[in-house]
Amino acid sequence: MLTALLIALLIYVLVVTRWPVRIPHPGIQATVDVLKAADLRDEEVVRMAAAYIRYADARNEVATEDDPYARRLKRLTDRYEAVNRVPLNFKVYKTKDVNAFATADGSIRVFSGLMDRMTDDQLMAIIGHEMGHIRNHDSLGAMRKAYLTSAARGALSAAGGALAGLSASQLGSLAERYAGARFSQQQEYRADDFSFGFLVRNGYDPRAMGEALERLQSLSMKGPSGVSDFMQLFSTHPETARRAERMRHRAETYLRRLER
Repeated sequence: MLTALLIALLIYVLVVTRWPVRIPHPGIQATVDVLKAADLRDEEVVRMAAAYIRYADARNEVATEDDPYARRLKRLTDRYEAVNRVPLNFKVYKTKDVNAFATADGSIRVFSGLMDRMTDDQLMAIIGHEMGHIRNHDSLGAMRKAYLTSAARGALSAAGGALAGLSASQLGSLAERYAGARFSQQQEYRADDFSFGFLVRNGYDPRAMGEALERLQSLSMKGPSGVSDFMQLFSTHPETARRAERMRHRAETYLRRLER
């Protein structure tokens, strides 16, 4: 009984003080790591997201400023500086994969394979959707969950990881977990709704969100060719179809009201 109490006290002290010390007992250390990961402050998760995106940028072919893809993205996004007071930055990954994703530090990455298949308004609908995930703190939650999962598996040390800087191997584990993140149905719906409002407020075609989702659904039905395993835009085919129908109905309702 006394031993159990001493272990519990040790874990409590290490978690509360965030003392950067490793315990030789793997089970106790794993418990400490998970509890520390669960207790991360939002600003720590944002710093972790910034480290992750630097890691991702270094391992992908990023379009240079004079690249046609980068010029197109800059033309479309140059006026959007922040969402919910989070500064935004945009880059293109040169890859045939069809994807886009956002991280909690305000980074939005768009794959050239997606840009090839979308009109400007449809592309901005997808970007608006990713802004919605930042605004709604979904990206923050996904990064926190990825870190917590990695800590639970022993791949990360919460004692030194988020606070002292993640190693390349730790970032690799975090990237794997974040790549596998899937937002809930309600999170996707809220991001779609944010994108719809974003389109309307900024003079884009309000039907663009539904059209973009329909195009993604069509691509997914053709099989895995050209569709990234890191696809966060949709996770199941029927759900994408329902989202597309939902946004199409919302756009039609909005346009009918304008005609009155």
